[in-house]
Amino acid sequence: MERSVYPSIHLILLLVLVVLCRYGVKILAERSTVSGMEISDLEGESFRAQELDQDLVDELKELYHGTGRTGLADTVAATMFMGHFQPEKICTEAPMMEMYKAKVWEAGQRAYQAVWGDLECFPLPGEEVSYEDSWLSPRGASGERQHEGCDLFGPEDLPGQYPVVSITDGVVEQIGWLPLGGYRIGIRSPKGGYFYYAHLDSYGREFETGDKVQAGQVLGFMGNSGYGPEGTRGQFSTHLHLGIYIQTEEHPELSVDPYWILRFLENDHKKLSYLGKQKTGSYGIL
Repeated sequence: MERSVYPSIHLILLLVLVVLCRYGVKILAERSTVSGMEISDLEGESFRAQELDQDLVDELKELYHGTGRTGLADTVAATMFMGHFQPEKICTEAPMMEMYKAKVWEAGQRAYQAVWGDLECFPLPGEEVSYEDSWLSPRGASGERQHEGCDLFGPEDLPGQYPVVSITDGVVEQIGWLPLGGYRIGIRSPKGGYFYYAHLDSYGREFETGDKVQAGQVLGFMGNSGYGPEGTRGQFSTHLHLGIYIQTEEHPELSVDPYWILRFLENDHKKLSYLGKQKTGSYGIL
């Protein structure tokens, strides 16, 4: 008797079983990843670090290039949750979070929207800008403080030379002198993020709290103000200190690391027109 050229029913069933097992293991692994997530994790160190890597940032740039960034914040949220805050791949959705941790997912979406949802441009025009990830590094003579932001430097140590622009649309929430921050301005973005620009040499114009600003609008000029009474300058090199904060149930100002946000925005510069010298002229958005 000739053997059938078709695989036996047993072999087919075995293959189906293998596929189902693999799929089931994958589902169980994903469910296990999210099962321990709590809303309090959105105030923890892992969330605050906003830890990506350059490959993931490059992939996000490809997905959300230009100003078409609807969905960016939710993609970052899904990526972070499914990667347990240390992701290795981009996830555009998080069905396990939505199914088993709906309240945590909703809170996570709000948190990541506050950080990523309104991003439009890099805070300094031009390409010759340097910065590194100094998140939570020691500050002060004895290291009594931690660095809750990112410092950006221009090509030369020249206060008053380089314009600082708003990363987002928003409203001026704070303006004026702080002993450590010098001349600073704080912008609340539409989705709730607070973007803090410190050590300015001067302001782009006479801002008042409540003023609306556009992404790319000049807020001021990079300087070295701070670390003393109002008007103190020259205690450190000229740079911009950028801080990003969100509001949570437990923390009215919870800082997050701006570094990977800056890497995402690195090539997004608003074009500026220069109308005269810095002290007598102004910059305008093109």
